[in-house]
Amino acid sequence: MSDPTPPPAAATWVWLRSTLRALLDLLLDFSFQRYVTPQLIRLLYALSLGAAVLAALGWMFSGFAGGNVLYGLFTFVTGPVAFLLYMISARVIMEVILAIIEIAERTRSK
Repeated sequence: MSDPTPPPAAATWVWLRSTLRALLDLLLDFSFQRYVTPQLIRLLYALSLGAAVLAALGWMFSGFAGGNVLYGLFTFVTGPVAFLLYMISARVIMEVILAIIEIAERTRSK
């Protein structure tokens, strides 16, 4: 089994440039014939999860800063629980947004 060769740097640059151009075309579509949200939803979800990880880690270890061990253990246990709840709610919200956009696209095409 051979590993596929990576694309040359020029091909990667061309792909990145065409992707950015397509995104810019979507953002500058003043007729609003196409929706930009389905293309950006993955990025928004990844950014929100990244922020949630940082917030959960900050919460988990901030409890030990005051010197109270019991409060430190409380924040250390509740941090992952809060992250899990946020992750579930963020995913549901993103799916609801996509469902609304899909409904709008289907009703527009009729």
